[in-house]
Amino acid sequence: MKVRLEQDDQLTEPEVVLRVPKAQTAAVADLKRQLAALDDPTQQLAVRWQGSLVRVPVGTILFCEATGHRVMVHTAQETYATRVPLYQLADQLPSYFYRGSKSAVLNLHQVASLSKSLTGNLVTFQRSLKQLYVSRRYYGELKRALEGKGSVT
Repeated sequence: MKVRLEQDDQLTEPEVVLRVPKAQTAAVADLKRQLAALDDPTQQLAVRWQGSLVRVPVGTILFCEATGHRVMVHTAQETYATRVPLYQLADQLPSYFYRGSKSAVLNLHQVASLSKSLTGNLVTFQRSLKQLYVSRRYYGELKRALEGKGSVT
């Protein structure tokens, strides 16, 4: 694959053009869908809160964690429940959500700090007192992603 970057003073916003062989139309359609979902500010997740079904903007989610047969979705202000398994939820969420442990997925855009100590690896979040422990297995990949060296967009 070839990659070419051109700078143009005439443009007001970035423009991406992908040139692909016609034989790969299915792959192109899938790529278009994925690219459109990356920065969609209207993307929402349906969750339960106080017996009602509500929609939460994905960008406001700090992390999701599995507890028992439920998955808890945490924002800075509230905690919601969903019965969608964590692995399915992780597939639905944008690429800036990363595994923090076997039972948690976190939003890299909401991370304030990641600290490593003898007692565990702790993530703190912006504008929230909520914290999440990260397992040793996922610490290295998460650290690289936060440093900008991972596959986060």
